[in-house]
Amino acid sequence: MKLLRVLLLLTFLLFWNGSLTAAQQEPKVLWVEIRDIISSATVDQVAGAVEEAKNREYVAIVLALNTPGGLVDSTFKITEEIQNSPVPVIGFVYPSGGQALSAGTYILMATDLAAMAPFSRIGSAQPVSGGVPVNDTKFVNAFAKQMESFAKLHNRNSTQVIRFITHNDNLLPEEAISRHVIETVASSPEELLLNVDGVKVTTLNGEKTLQTKGAAIVKFADSPRVLVVKVFSDPIVSNLLVGLGLFALILGLSTPGWGAEILGVVMLLLGLLGQGFNVNYAALALMGIGAALLIYELYTPGLGILGVGGIVLLGLGTSFFITQPPGPLLINPGYFQSFLQVLIPSYALAAAFFGILIYKFSQVRRMKPRIEKYPSGIGRAVDNLEPGKEGYVNVEGEYWKAKSSSAIKSGEHVKVVGKEGGVLIVEPA
Repeated sequence: MKLLRVLLLLTFLLFWNGSLTAAQQEPKVLWVEIRDIISSATVDQVAGAVEEAKNREYVAIVLALNTPGGLVDSTFKITEEIQNSPVPVIGFVYPSGGQALSAGTYILMATDLAAMAPFSRIGSAQPVSGGVPVNDTKFVNAFAKQMESFAKLHNRNSTQVIRFITHNDNLLPEEAISRHVIETVASSPEELLLNVDGVKVTTLNGEKTLQTKGAAIVKFADSPRVLVVKVFSDPIVSNLLVGLGLFALILGLSTPGWGAEILGVVMLLLGLLGQGFNVNYAALALMGIGAALLIYELYTPGLGILGVGGIVLLGLGTSFFITQPPGPLLINPGYFQSFLQVLIPSYALAAAFFGILIYKFSQVRRMKPRIEKYPSGIGRAVDNLEPGKEGYVNVEGEYWKAKSSSAIKSGEHVKVVGKEGGVLIVEPA
């Protein structure tokens, strides 16, 4: 009987251990959603996902792309993270009807396996500056070579990949797979994992085989830091913070004591952090000089040439800052136009508001002090006035606080001989 119990216990332990081992070995895929603008927040997001996938032994990372593009520096940092990842990275333009334009196309081409959902599109990867495509061969050739290196590493059509930059080609899934720039089309994450199971991919770390059949899909949760940076790294938010922060700083420096200068500095820092300090330094210098001239003019009488010059420099710097973002962007030009349609009116309204405030404060500051006149002549004591003590008198129909070096009884007439602060000096009439 004891032997039977021991055998049953051993059988149970073996079964439990086998179940646990199978659960531990169940394949997992890390699902990372990349939405909206590619920015410094996206870099942190992808870097965090690669680190988590490496530490928790995921079989693959899926970057679900739906973006109009974004910053060049952020895009190239993301492609570096992808290529240095020890875990295979799958790029998937998802959901159906989504897009991975410009920077999104670069990221897709850098992934170890590229896929698209039905009716999605890729392309339009020519760099843009100020809403205008960049034709400078220094930039275009560098980006084209980068894309060509992605294509050769992953055995894709390098000619078509380069045309994404030089001709702004746009491709739908059927065209993309027929021209050998992606590997598969899938309508859902589950279908994607079935399609790519067993496929060999070439990475910088060597050839690897994807084992994704039946893998559990685990959604990557962004860290609180990434969520905050995503808000401030939005181009509209960060540019508004920089512009409004500068206006608030000018207001605060010209009218200290209200805390506007502190608010301005905080807004400036948040805006610059959101941009990764990737700002047009020449435009900022113009705005800074203009602000300094305007502040100096506020402390001098009259609105002279310094004030006019400051306003002109502020206007020029602001316009350059809006229309010429730092360096070329990898973003859909249509998004850039809508970006300007929101930003320019917002800047104009903010400039008008702060301009009115500064003008009103400067008017108050320039007002000449008025000499307050005090009543003269004969009046009547309301209180008993004793030397060294104050009381009230009525002069010219007004009640005034008064003092006298002589004793004066209530009801007696007094004569005003002077004023000290807000107190009349009187003597018996």
